[in-house]
Amino acid sequence: MKLASQEERLPSPRFVVEDPEHPERPRYNTVQVLDRGGAMFWHLRAEPFGDQNSVSQFSYGEQPASFEVVEGTRPLEPGGRYVVFVIGTNRGSLHFDVDAEGRVLAVPP
Repeated sequence: MKLASQEERLPSPRFVVEDPEHPERPRYNTVQVLDRGGAMFWHLRAEPFGDQNSVSQFSYGEQPASFEVVEGTRPLEPGGRYVVFVIGTNRGSLHFDVDAEGRVLAVPP
């Protein structure tokens, strides 16, 4: 996973999901965003459940078609540390920080 650009900012940074085994479309059925303490900030699940409707890009807080909200979006905060997971046939994650100006930066786990 990666950020869509180096210009991603609050409130809705965009993420890109890459699946080397399925370059035409990644395969996942769940999206979760947690803070570094483990608190859930957003949770989506494919409906119907399965990896047929996953997308290669999504923005935080914007529900992709064919996904249902399990836990609603909590605002990301400047100074916060987060991780986004996609889970399914394959899985991936991206750790990111939000700086004081609201810029979103990928960071090592």
